[in-house]
Amino acid sequence: MKIVTRKEVSDKDWAHLTQWRERVFPEEGIGKEWTSTSWHAIAYADDNHPAGHIGFDGFTVRVDSTQHLMIGIGGVVVRPEYQGRGIPALLFDEVHRQGKKEFNSEVFALFCPSRLVSYYQRHGYRAHTGSVHFLQRGIKTSSSFAFMVRGNIAPDSAIELESAPW
Repeated sequence: MKIVTRKEVSDKDWAHLTQWRERVFPEEGIGKEWTSTSWHAIAYADDNHPAGHIGFDGFTVRVDSTQHLMIGIGGVVVRPEYQGRGIPALLFDEVHRQGKKEFNSEVFALFCPSRLVSYYQRHGYRAHTGSVHFLQRGIKTSSSFAFMVRGNIAPDSAIELESAPW
């Protein structure tokens, strides 16, 4: 498995990764507005087709009314035939290394449905217990997703994004 980090993902690679969209992205996210990420860690199988992906980017958020730079994680996907092979661990290692280097931050965060909390805990994230708000079509909205954090943010702090979730 080859892991590559780049600033773009080709349309062909993205189509290959997401043609199974109904099986790889949670149904809870359908109809939500999401913010795109600029960086992409991609796992390529031996046949040089993408097997997994994690998008990431730097986002300024308010934590208890103070601005902080956080690395937002989005677009976590592993093609069904490659699941169970440890690809997410390889991708998260790459994202954590590259994210620290590119954004000089050690705080990573992602949104997920509650049923995936234990999955992300296995990758070093903890569930945030404070309030989380983000924009949906320009309106400040309370998050119904679990907000998972890796890094030094108070677990019960109030988080406010000035964008849609990533």
